[in-house]
Amino acid sequence: MGTFGGAGNGNYRGDLKRALQVIIGYATKLSLPHSHILVRLDGWYGNAAPLVDVVTSGLGLIGRRKDSSLLDLEVVQQALARPPDQECTHPESGTSRALYDCPKVPLAPGGPSLRLIVATHPASSTPPSIGVQREDQVYELFVATIPSNAFTPSDVLDLYLHRGSFETVLADEDAEQDPDRWCSHMPSGQEFWQILSQW
Repeated sequence: MGTFGGAGNGNYRGDLKRALQVIIGYATKLSLPHSHILVRLDGWYGNAAPLVDVVTSGLGLIGRRKDSSLLDLEVVQQALARPPDQECTHPESGTSRALYDCPKVPLAPGGPSLRLIVATHPASSTPPSIGVQREDQVYELFVATIPSNAFTPSDVLDLYLHRGSFETVLADEDAEQDPDRWCSHMPSGQEFWQILSQW
């Protein structure tokens, strides 16, 4: 529905707000309820401010949360002290995760409350590239607005992790097209190359 280019790494929060406007415009034109649209955000958007932007827009949300201090909240500690709500194994990586569902956790002090799913798995000898390691466990945090009576914790994790399996295709295209190379001496030409490579 849209591709946005910018200098350097761009303005990720500004680009998100532009994308939300495009999505809301599309939904309005097709008479789709905004709450029925699910925006999936990766860890790049895992801070409170961009997540609040999505939640306050009225759109649904599923994303990864960067702030590991949420693990120290009393409501999360209580959930982690119980047996997991579900256990799942990723079909491709074989990683087995215990899932803990916390239905109402504040996104930020005084901010909106969201559903938080904590996924844990045993730590390995290499430090985790995603999540935070505490003692012998790795903790990954996922937030969602979708209700637990409609989506189990593993449903939420599947929606987040599988993403339509488009990333391997993009990785192949990235190697074939080399979109990071310079092909124009003009900023607008370089931006056009980036957009063309994405599409």
